This record gives sequence, structure tokens and C-alpha cells, in this order.
Amino acid sequence: MENLSFYFSIEYPIVSLFGNPISFLELLGTTTGLLCVYLASKNHILTWPFGILTSICFFFLFFQIQLYSDMLLQIYFFGSSVYGWIVWRKRTGAYVKIRSLGTSKNLVLVFVILLGTYILGKITSRLPFWLPSIFVKPPEFLYWDAFTTVGSIVANFLLAKRKLESWFLWVFVDVVCIAIYSLKEIPFVTLEYIVFLLIAFYGCHHWYKELKQNQNVI
Repeated sequence: MENLSFYFSIEYPIVSLFGNPISFLELLGTTTGLLCVYLASKNHILTWPFGILTSICFFFLFFQIQLYSDMLLQIYFFGSSVYGWIVWRKRTGAYVKIRSLGTSKNLVLVFVILLGTYILGKITSRLPFWLPSIFVKPPEFLYWDAFTTVGSIVANFLLAKRKLESWFLWVFVDVVCIAIYSLKEIPFVTLEYIVFLLIAFYGCHHWYKELKQNQNVI
């Protein structure tokens, strides 16, 4: 039981980076998260098993640091990773080709993201009034933070459906996250999202190239 608590607790750091202690849980979650995004940019199905492992790690991590919204978000990521694994592989073992949403659906997508951001921002702004004993301080970067949450959910869904627009959305989400985490002075997480941004740019290039190849075959 002591060994198990070691792996799931953030109170037992195993390494230090720039003077900041890093637990096994944080290290594993960050590493598998980077691998997940990189494999997705390479259009590789192993992105989803790594995504499942990442969501499990961050579920326990966010619970211990009282980021309950992020903790609950990992349940969605877990389910979408299982869904993505099924969609990408299917029963025949054949890969689903990359597609684009098209102009009309992209306009609907923008509207859904903006509406979802507004609704989530409004809900989050009321948390200190609804649950003052839990949410003592008001939220910061209210609508930007709401955008990254809504954008991440939509981008992950589009990734599972193998839509090109998923990577363009990930670029926007990562840029906003880098700005927020930098202003919040959490350099390790900021650095991680800079890597995510670079991988997202690569994903845009790699998926767009494959999309064009598929269109030429047709």
C-alpha cells in the first residue's frame, strides 16, 4: 500500500526541474501527454492508449491540488480517448481517412465554441456565490480559461473524428494556454504547452499533406 500511495501522491517528488519538485504522477502524466499529442500529429493510433493513461494520471493529480474542474475534464478525455481508439481502428482494422469539415460546418463550429465559452464563463463566474466555502476567490482570466476548456473538448472530439480542423483549433488553444500559464507564473507547464504548440503546428502540416494525398487518390 505504501508503494501504491507513492505512485499516486504528489507529496513524494522523484526529480527536480528548475528547483521545482516533480512527482512520479506529474512526470508520467506529462510524458504520456506529450507522447499522445506527438503521436496524434503523426496520425498514429497509439495516441489514444497514451491519452487514456494521461487522463488517469491527471485525474488523480488535479484532485490532489483541488483543480476539480480539470479533474472532471479528465473523465471526458478518458471517454473520448476510448471513442477515438474505436473510431480510428474500427472492426476491420482499417484507418479512417482524414477529412475537412468544410466552410459551412466550420462556421457552425466557431459559433458553438463561442456560445460554449460564454455559457461556461457565466457558470464559472457564479461559483464563488453558489459555493463560497469551496471557491473562496473569484476566477481569473474568466472567458479565456473557459475558451481553453471548451476548445480542448471540441478539438479532442474532432481529433477522434479525424478532422483536419482539430489541429488548427489546438493551435489557438495552446497559444491562449501559454499566455495564461505565463501570466500565472508556472514556467514548467508553460514550457510543456510551448512543446504542444510546436507539435500542433506539425500536426497541421502533416494532416493537411495527407488530406491532399487522399483527395488526389480520389
